[in-house]
Amino acid sequence: MEARDLTGPAVAFVVVVALIVGGAAVLPIFSGGDTPEVSNLAQQQADLDAVRVAAADETGEITMDSDATGKTVLVDKAHGNEFSDEKLSTLVNTLVENGHEVRFVTQEQARGSAWNESLRSADALLVANPTQAYTPEQLAGVRAFNDAGGRVLLLSDPASSSGSILSILGLGVGPQQPSSGGPGLSSTFGVAGHSGYLFNMHEYQHNFKSIYATAGSGSLSQDVDRVVFRGSVAVSTDGGERALTAIEQTKLSTTRRADTYAVAVQSGDVAMVGDTDFLAPTDAYTADNEAFIGNLADFLVSGQKTGNAPAPPSTGSENGTGPTLPMPTL
Repeated sequence: MEARDLTGPAVAFVVVVALIVGGAAVLPIFSGGDTPEVSNLAQQQADLDAVRVAAADETGEITMDSDATGKTVLVDKAHGNEFSDEKLSTLVNTLVENGHEVRFVTQEQARGSAWNESLRSADALLVANPTQAYTPEQLAGVRAFNDAGGRVLLLSDPASSSGSILSILGLGVGPQQPSSGGPGLSSTFGVAGHSGYLFNMHEYQHNFKSIYATAGSGSLSQDVDRVVFRGSVAVSTDGGERALTAIEQTKLSTTRRADTYAVAVQSGDVAMVGDTDFLAPTDAYTADNEAFIGNLADFLVSGQKTGNAPAPPSTGSENGTGPTLPMPTL
């Protein structure tokens, strides 16, 4: 089936998420170190005849299997998120066409109590490449949101991961302060991203950073054979599911070690994907990317969040309270 023409309003999307999964063990955050120079990787390849450069099919249709309707997905663009409207459009259009509402929170609209108020009326939170720290009140709100069954989807590109996306969110390891200087959070969570990026010099699509990943376990891998990620980080989960795994001979730039790295994982009501390029209209129908995008949309609307979470303060006002501004919707 021919790829659909993705049109629609420009979506000012960026997402930042505090990833907090109750009951999961704390995972170390891998960070630090500059990305090694890789301009000579092609010259270092010993057996160039063994390299497989494939042109993946670009057909399909983004569909959803969930019969849920009327869910609200909150997109955070209040924390300097580095994520283009074009990439967001494929996922947002899919959600809207299937009867769901997408709301966007700007920096102005996240001041004071407005952030937690927006979470109360949402069912899922989408966060990508945040560059600014959350306040302690915002972090507590996301934790309460997730504890109540709110779905959280975290997307991270290599540049963001090397700056420790979870440290930006205030999720340090144990009692220590995150390197970003943001507030620490004594919490357990089930996913983490590695610094550096993945590459494969033996089998790739277009260039050695365009890696292939195959289906693992869980709902995110349903009807997926292979996906193509243009620039991906390795992600980890402790006790969760590895939804997508890079093919053999894929290496991590910071260590040059080959392994079958996970590039998409799920731990309860939290999922993490180590790439955003697969969402772009030019890549959404490459290989089985469209099936994976549909699975992510299903994940966002399939939770069972209890109402009124995070709960409003019992007395007084939340720190830095400002006027509550209306949020744009799509």
